[in-house]
Amino acid sequence: MAKIISLFNHKGGVSKTTTVFHLGWKLASQGKKVLMIDADPQCNLTGLTLGLDDYNSLLKFYENKNNTDIFNSLAPIFEFSDVSIASKENPHAITPTSNPNLFILAGNIRFSELDIQIATALTSSGTIPILRKFVGAFNSFVRKIAEENGIDIVIVDMSPSVSSTNHCIFMSSDYFIIPVSPDFYCYQAIDSLSNVLPKWAKDIEKFKGESEDDLPIGNPKMLGFITQNYRIYTVGRTASDTEDVTAPKKMSKVYQDWLDRINHILNTKLVPELQKKDMIVEEALFQESVTYGDAYHLSGIQNFSGLIPVSQATAKPIFELTKTDGNWTGARWKWKKNGKEYGIKNNIEEANMVYNNLAEAVIKMI
Repeated sequence: MAKIISLFNHKGGVSKTTTVFHLGWKLASQGKKVLMIDADPQCNLTGLTLGLDDYNSLLKFYENKNNTDIFNSLAPIFEFSDVSIASKENPHAITPTSNPNLFILAGNIRFSELDIQIATALTSSGTIPILRKFVGAFNSFVRKIAEENGIDIVIVDMSPSVSSTNHCIFMSSDYFIIPVSPDFYCYQAIDSLSNVLPKWAKDIEKFKGESEDDLPIGNPKMLGFITQNYRIYTVGRTASDTEDVTAPKKMSKVYQDWLDRINHILNTKLVPELQKKDMIVEEALFQESVTYGDAYHLSGIQNFSGLIPVSQATAKPIFELTKTDGNWTGARWKWKKNGKEYGIKNNIEEANMVYNNLAEAVIKMI
């Protein structure tokens, strides 16, 4: 049975979509059959994965695929009359990518239209069948689509909001990961999630059960958090010969300070609250799977911003980029000091190592 992993933080700008794409690709490259679901109405994951860089190309994709996307796939359950006939006839269609083990269920800006009906259902007694099935619609659909396509792992890119739709998506998951940036706003977000997530678990209990319209009986478990977009100290070509260029790169102090604060509030407030609801993997399992760093710090991903535009243009993850992809030449591509390589080639290799370790840790924990 496929495992569903959601990436969620109600604070935006934490590279959630980029992480879903790169983690999904790595898991697929390690032999897992992976389905990414674009549950964010902004459809950034769809554009990144399929190389759709403007509205017209996105529209053409929908027309060619007969509108088989997340909205049109779920719309018949919510009785939207304008859903395409093709979607009704082939509701479990997914789109292949250039990685043979990686697939995507495309997003749709209209996905947010389902939220009103889901919100109404969540505030009901939970005993009205037509409303109850709205709450479990995403869970039922994803489990079926995964089974029919032989999917091992589903990764969901959620929108940055505390919506009713996100509530149901989150509680349909087996696991979740929280991406953060080391800054004040993500510190606030972790503090807020300490209240939001346990409340979500409590409020959804009446919709859990054994039927296909119900949500899973167990709560989703946090695998950890991923630190994104931090800057590091780097070695310049003018550095002195006495500088230790073999030492690991370190996070800049301002970012390290915020990471320390986030670590503190996560372990003193969020983790205890999640433990009360059985919403977190055991620390022993985490430490066996992630052999470095602090508890529940799943991965630290530095700012690879210079590579992102090339990744988007080629619909390839950073670690698959080649010298030709970016037209990188000379010292920009590679240079050496004291026998150690630097430059874009080195950054690509570092990205490969980081995401490889992340994917391996996830596989061990699920």
